[in-house]
Amino acid sequence: MKIIAGKHRSRVLNTLEGLNTRPMMSRMKESIFNTIGPYFDGDTVLDLFGGSGQLSLEAISRGAKEAFIIEKDYKASKIIESNIKMLHEESSTHLYQIDYKVALNKFKSDGAKFDIIFLDPPYRMNIMDELISFIEENDLLNNGGVVICQYVRGNYTPHDSNYLFVKKNYTYASSEVAILKKREKDE
Repeated sequence: MKIIAGKHRSRVLNTLEGLNTRPMMSRMKESIFNTIGPYFDGDTVLDLFGGSGQLSLEAISRGAKEAFIIEKDYKASKIIESNIKMLHEESSTHLYQIDYKVALNKFKSDGAKFDIIFLDPPYRMNIMDELISFIEENDLLNNGGVVICQYVRGNYTPHDSNYLFVKKNYTYASSEVAILKKREKDE
């Protein structure tokens, strides 16, 4: 698994052995970043289910200012930590080995806002509706912010709301990716 573009282009990232994490396919990742970027100017990123950290580190490579990476699993968080160190991005990344609910409540109480939120929970969890509702109810996105959701096809139906609209929806084999964008006041 490689960084596709930006200052860390072609750098190979470490991944966790086995099936506990499933890195996003390069083709899918490239489509997503071409839709939301492809380059960023100081954005703040939240990666709620870090895995290997590849999505956050791709965003950092493309110009995001900082990334908050949440990963509950000890071994996966060690892989993310090794990737951060390898890329010398310790000052631009914040890695938390905690449950996603604890992280969301912390960000809520801190009044945190993000430009990009990656939601790629383990497929068995089937919690996309819950996550999207929390983001909307607590206004976790900056104006123009996006939420990128990856899920098992059929486990979530992306839809427009007063807060978000569906910018793009991709289908890849057994998974789907939806890109939701925060509505501007006049949309």
